[in-house]
Amino acid sequence: MAQAYFGKPSKTFVPGGAHVAVYVVPAFEGRLVVFDVAARAARGRWLPWDVLEFGGNPYETAAALADDWCEGAVSDLALADVMSFPFDGGGWELALVFRAELTAIPSGDGTRAPFVFEAGEYDAIGSFDPVDLERWVTRGAMPAATAKPVEPRDTLFF
Repeated sequence: MAQAYFGKPSKTFVPGGAHVAVYVVPAFEGRLVVFDVAARAARGRWLPWDVLEFGGNPYETAAALADDWCEGAVSDLALADVMSFPFDGGGWELALVFRAELTAIPSGDGTRAPFVFEAGEYDAIGSFDPVDLERWVTRGAMPAATAKPVEPRDTLFF
């Protein structure tokens, strides 16, 4: 099994290389918020994301993304997940996923417009499956129909 050791920082993606990316999953009133991007090189539906600077603080990067894409309308920002993905050219991405609870829907600009899914609706965005997006938006809560009340005998005490 190969170990993950990294070389000097690079200014761009390197075939066979690795990078750490920070993603923000905005949620507004229990609904997923994504962005329709109009730029030719990145046209499509995206979550806010960026490659973490060498030695950078992931939380600070997530907060800057939330400020930029969501106009700072964030009441809570928390690490939601860490995932691993193969990357083009035999590379690897370590994805640090943060959930941002929004206090308002961002207004967007000429290159990106917010899209708010209906409650309970999800679609694959980038490398992320709908089931993961749902888990992050709902914070892993079980649907009411399948949730089981906790009874005293189910509780562990330490």
